[in-house]
Amino acid sequence: MRHSASTLFLLLIIAFSVQAQKKRETTFFTQIDISQGDVLKTNDFVSGINKKGFPINDFSSADIKLGWQTNGSKQWHHDLNLPYYGLGIQSTKFSLEEEIGYPTAVYFFFGGPFVKQQKYSFDYEFGFGISYNWKPYNKIDNPFNIAIGSHHNAYIDLRMAYSRYLSPEMRFIAGIHVTHFSNGAVRFPNKGMNMIAPFVGLRYHFKAPQELAPTDIPKPLPSHEINLLYSTGKRSCDEIDDMNKYHFSLHNLSFEYLKVPSPIFRYGLGFDLSIDQHNFIEIDGNTVHKAPFRKQIVGGLTALGQFRANRLAIHAALGYELFGHEHNRLIKRLYQRLGLRVYTYKNMFLGVHIKAQNFSAADYIEWAIGFTI
Repeated sequence: MRHSASTLFLLLIIAFSVQAQKKRETTFFTQIDISQGDVLKTNDFVSGINKKGFPINDFSSADIKLGWQTNGSKQWHHDLNLPYYGLGIQSTKFSLEEEIGYPTAVYFFFGGPFVKQQKYSFDYEFGFGISYNWKPYNKIDNPFNIAIGSHHNAYIDLRMAYSRYLSPEMRFIAGIHVTHFSNGAVRFPNKGMNMIAPFVGLRYHFKAPQELAPTDIPKPLPSHEINLLYSTGKRSCDEIDDMNKYHFSLHNLSFEYLKVPSPIFRYGLGFDLSIDQHNFIEIDGNTVHKAPFRKQIVGGLTALGQFRANRLAIHAALGYELFGHEHNRLIKRLYQRLGLRVYTYKNMFLGVHIKAQNFSAADYIEWAIGFTI
């Protein structure tokens, strides 16, 4: 897995580089970040119920990034205050590595300044990717690790930073980032790892970034957007002792109506109609039975928000189950989505979302395809 992920990473770098040089819309940079921070005590394993009997308090990580800085030649560059994007590799070391492993993440990142001056800026950055090289839960060899149940896990990272321009090519960066690792209930246990840390970094541009006037004429924004999409995912069952013996599927059809007040933000409402095989399951000892088909049907109303950067969108939703729910309490009927969408060809888009419950527990990782109509 290590060699295949590294090969994929290099191929993506070449593809990004060729595309950027072809369009001449970006300048190439490299960056190194280091951090030392705290592991949040969000489950018993990190709180001290492990082989050594001590809390997992800290971690250190190092990132190597290769990216592209937009130069202002397109209108969307200016809409987002000249953002940047690229690919990164992160290596992380925990204070209890014999039970966790030495995870490495390969990820896509996107960022930009929300405040920019001549010599400095205050920036945001988010990263999404996949991590590997974990030592997951094993009933015999690694029975305490309820945080990580699979060898491969999703990586989500959010950063806020101060960037100081040391020269036209060099920048010093200092900030704070929060990171989450989990597998979206594909395998259990899956309590996840959550961390927070300060970081420092250096970024070097191989050519001093430019700030050009846009060469394209902005297209009139639509007043609204209507999306129709299908998404699907799988999860395991953690309600029995023999976890991961049974698997369940989710099939979801969504209708979305979004208002378009600016090139960057969209908001609106949606409706989900789902077939969730995990809904109303019946447990008999160590055996699980699926509910009748009619009980697997769930309908939900969602409040939607999107951050849009050209063909890339960060999509978030807060949903409420109108029917087909298992719970009477309001908080149990709520569900959440967070993910990425890429608008690929004309009106088509592809996406990956994490569907969660209680603002913390991942329910499914959904793979989506949709159309804007």
